[in-house]
Amino acid sequence: MLAVGPAAEVEARFGPGERLDAVLLPALVNAHTHLELSHLHGRVPGGDGLPSWIQLLVAARAAEPESDIAVEDGVAALTRFGVAAVGDVSNGLGSIPWLSRAGVAGTVYQEVFGFTGPRIERALAQARLLAERAPPLGPGLRRVLTPHAVYSTHLPRLVELLAAGPASLHLAEDPAERRFCSEATGPFAGLHRSLGVTDLPRLGRSPVEVVARHLRPGTLVVHVVDLDDEDRALLARSGATAVLCPRSNLHIGGRLADLPKLLEAGVPLAVGTDSLASAPSLSPLAELATLSRAWPEVSPLALLQLAWNGAAVGAPAVGRLEPGRAPGVLAAPIEREELGDAPFDPCRWLLDVFGREELPFTWLARHRPEPSA
Repeated sequence: MLAVGPAAEVEARFGPGERLDAVLLPALVNAHTHLELSHLHGRVPGGDGLPSWIQLLVAARAAEPESDIAVEDGVAALTRFGVAAVGDVSNGLGSIPWLSRAGVAGTVYQEVFGFTGPRIERALAQARLLAERAPPLGPGLRRVLTPHAVYSTHLPRLVELLAAGPASLHLAEDPAERRFCSEATGPFAGLHRSLGVTDLPRLGRSPVEVVARHLRPGTLVVHVVDLDDEDRALLARSGATAVLCPRSNLHIGGRLADLPKLLEAGVPLAVGTDSLASAPSLSPLAELATLSRAWPEVSPLALLQLAWNGAAVGAPAVGRLEPGRAPGVLAAPIEREELGDAPFDPCRWLLDVFGREELPFTWLARHRPEPSA
């Protein structure tokens, strides 16, 4: 990138530019997906809340083996939707070769489960062995160990993983999490008891309160649908980034995170799609279009900022157009009749038309992460 500014100023320095009927914008970030679940697209019904959906997901994964082709197709879809950086949550690390070949930057969060001490130790040992055998990471892509959620990861180890560096944590996705933490009852408690766990402690007032003092910048907290004012204040003080996945939340539980209250509280935000097991596509713009319809009072430009938060996933160059950098540059083609006579709002059009219809971008320049030193 040589220069950014008004057309007249840039052309005075570099000569006439090519005129395009398009909106130009930085490449996008999908801060939360599970590419390894791409083979379950449309296969896991929702609507009964997170605990029920998890049981259906586990059954579907047991019945249907993972597919490299589905992961490859998922990465290709990310490219069509203008994504140059991801936060991909993985158990098997099968997305690494496809993300590396596509030149996608960001973080692969290698997730571990196990609510009891012995189970989490087995999971950590297996994860480390898998990481040793994993293919090499492409430039700009990193792998980190991460916990899954308060209701599924042994709390002492969860805290250690959060303290170790960048991490991604499913948090406050469903009211059942609050009940599990505050009362040690409800559907999540029932799931644990069915696995033989009988000693379930009361962890705290809410899942956010349980982990708040261990959160920090570099931590992603994903979903944050079930929050109260105290939870939002705790998140804002922590500096962690909240990743919103609205279409997944609507599919699973029929609820959305309260975007205006998160913005008012000053919580850093990003956007993700979650997996194709719970979302119709991997398009960040389509997620923002959903938020725009739910919260029309939030400006389109403020919403687009959520898809340009490359720093949240360890890819700070993505989502920015700055001289001296080599970011991705996208063009969203406009039909001339769409311009009309009224003032054209490119941000509104990107959400209401381009994103809502999930149209493919044209890449003018691809983000190519620098090789690691």
